[in-house]
Amino acid sequence: MVGYNPDPQTVRVPKYVYGFCGASAAFISRVFTQPIDVCKIRFQLQIEPIERGSSISKYQSLNQAFGLIVKEEGFGALWKGLLAAQSLSIVYGLVQFASFEALNQSLWNLNLTQNPRDPVFYFLCGSVSGVAATVAAHPLDVVRTRFVSQGQQKVYSSMFQSMRLIARHEGVRGFYRGVIPAVIQIVPYNGASFAFYAKFQSMFRKYTGKTSSEAGAVESLCCGFMAGAFAKTIIYPLDVLKKRLQVQGFEEGRRGFGQLVSVHSFRHGIKEIWRIEGLAGFFKGYRYVPYTVANTAVVLCSSFEKQNNWNAGKWSRPDRY
Repeated sequence: MVGYNPDPQTVRVPKYVYGFCGASAAFISRVFTQPIDVCKIRFQLQIEPIERGSSISKYQSLNQAFGLIVKEEGFGALWKGLLAAQSLSIVYGLVQFASFEALNQSLWNLNLTQNPRDPVFYFLCGSVSGVAATVAAHPLDVVRTRFVSQGQQKVYSSMFQSMRLIARHEGVRGFYRGVIPAVIQIVPYNGASFAFYAKFQSMFRKYTGKTSSEAGAVESLCCGFMAGAFAKTIIYPLDVLKKRLQVQGFEEGRRGFGQLVSVHSFRHGIKEIWRIEGLAGFFKGYRYVPYTVANTAVVLCSSFEKQNNWNAGKWSRPDRY
């Protein structure tokens, strides 16, 4: 179960186990969602409209983007930046779930709530854990975005080489391009994800009459899908802005992808997107987000639940002590 359970019958699992479950769940989800994520990032970075038949747009739809990427860069390009993305997922999942469980239990022990699964309580814990995970994993997010955004003309050939080049030419600041919108977006996103998950889980159990010990894959899948979809919708414009900031200083790798617009700050980025693309610019590629959001939320939450339950069973065995 995601979150602290004060029931004395609940098996107490060490906090590092929660971190391991979160990291491995994130690793699994990334394998399935990377191809759609590659297309989504390229949609977000494209200034031109994403419309079928547009003569000025490189990418016009999801199917067309898949076909064009495979044609120009090969089938493996759909998993471009996977190593950086997996490293990002592992670091983010490890910090997120470990800090969430620790904070959830700590606040419960301080008697700040009578219900540790209260959506408001989950929102607070989810927000704080999300900020911690975002700051820890952001350098890998920058590397992942740049790998995905480069085409046939490769500037980066490996994750470690890219980190050396960023450090040499841009310094520490280069690894934290776009961190402000990333932190701003993760507070409502992570908080809402956990809060919506707890709310939908409570509704699901009330409707089915099941208890936490009877929770199954269907519950995790349904609640994870709805929580992820609702939360991502709230913060999508900030995600677009974050991606635009992350590729600043990487113009060489973006050649051949259409118009390039330079933005140098959070406020400037908002003004430029609004000036050139209007409101629609903040939702570039949004129509395809349910695919990746739903898959990520479903696989992440269900994998975490299953691994956590398996570990709880392992730690409850008498021969463990």
